Amino acid sequence: MKGFLGLVALAAVSAAVFALGAWRRGSDGKPILHVAKELPLTVNVARPDRREIVQLVQAPGDVEAVREVEISSEIVAKIEEMPVEEGNLVRRGQLLCRLNDDNLLAEVESGEARVARLNAAIRQAEADLEKAERDYQRQLRLAEQQATSANEMFDYLIVFKKAKALLDMRQHELVEAEAYLQRVREDLKRTIITSPIDGVISKLNAKAGEVVVTGTMNNPGAVILTVSDLSRMQVRAKVDEVDAPLVKAEQPARVYLQSDPAKPVPGRVVRVASKGTKELGRDVVTFETLLEVLSNDPRIKPAMTANVEIEVDRHTDAITVPVEAVVHRMRKDLPEELVKKFDAQQAELGLSDRARQAQYIKVVYVMDQDVARVRLINHGIADTRWVEIRGGGGVGVHDVVIIGPYRSLDQLKDGRKVVLASEEEKKKLAAGRKKEEPPQGQTAESQEKSAPQDQDQRVAGGASP
Repeated sequence: MKGFLGLVALAAVSAAVFALGAWRRGSDGKPILHVAKELPLTVNVARPDRREIVQLVQAPGDVEAVREVEISSEIVAKIEEMPVEEGNLVRRGQLLCRLNDDNLLAEVESGEARVARLNAAIRQAEADLEKAERDYQRQLRLAEQQATSANEMFDYLIVFKKAKALLDMRQHELVEAEAYLQRVREDLKRTIITSPIDGVISKLNAKAGEVVVTGTMNNPGAVILTVSDLSRMQVRAKVDEVDAPLVKAEQPARVYLQSDPAKPVPGRVVRVASKGTKELGRDVVTFETLLEVLSNDPRIKPAMTANVEIEVDRHTDAITVPVEAVVHRMRKDLPEELVKKFDAQQAELGLSDRARQAQYIKVVYVMDQDVARVRLINHGIADTRWVEIRGGGGVGVHDVVIIGPYRSLDQLKDGRKVVLASEEEKKKLAAGRKKEEPPQGQTAESQEKSAPQDQDQRVAGGASP
């Protein structure tokens, strides 16, 4: 009962306030109860302008040589000689390292002796087989004359077969011994390690007297040194998954070294990985992108850290507005006509009602006299300062776009009164309007006849703040 009485009292008070607001004094016509009007928002403005706009994708990366070889040993041995040092220039075929070969030389001698012994054994087995075959043939002739028994003939047959099998065995042993000898000789050659390319010793991990080991599937072998061809360098960058679809081979790029970020180095995209990677402990997916450095700048060294800017798109004559002018608004905060137009543009997507209601719409507010009007935009590419407005985007080069401040943009609605922030803003706006006016003695009709037919080719006269 008390709650009902409270609602009745609140309704009565509201009715009294509106009644007082409607009553006016007879002398001056002003209302008895004065309610303050909504104050205009103070705004900054700019005019759209035609300019070249470049869309860039930024990513971190590491510098490395295009041709870089890690030299490892294929045998377990001690380093006997190391005639190079880190930073030395080397040529292809030049000696880099010599390993101890005493054991291998002994194995070569042993293998050669075994091959010689088996060759002698084969000659003996061939003689034994020849004698066994001759004895068996004689027994066959005697059997035809019934001058020998069947058991004796079978004994000679067995001796003949055993001699033949022994010869086959000796021949197979010779093949095995020769293969072993060949492998040992190849290992002996591997004790001499030469440079496979022309380059620089970029990293030295071992020295004379150390023992190097070979690698396995789960345990990489010891890397003795690294040879890098510094005449061609590349950057292995990590592009975020959001930007990866924009990056393609042959796109131009700039490489900014951490050591000298003021002087970029030109480059180009070579390839983009088809599968993303995720670092351990992080949920960010990146795509490895390889960029060739198009310069022989001596500042570039392997393992340097760099940032790359990849040019993914460029428009030379685009109508642009400052990025501050583009704001996001919920559907319920925008006029119904604008929302319907936006839904018509999104009809091909086939979104559900729930997904459509959750969408934010990109709009721009323009200053029409002293009132803010909302415009739906068809935006194109963007950089860090400008956003391209495509044809039919709702904003022209003669409009005055509201760009700030942020607190005003946050409160802006269609039809809200606005006022320029300062006299300087007013002067800029007036200067822009003056440039658009026809010269003295020329009417607007004559100016229209002399102007180009394509209105998009005209450049706005106003300057951006």
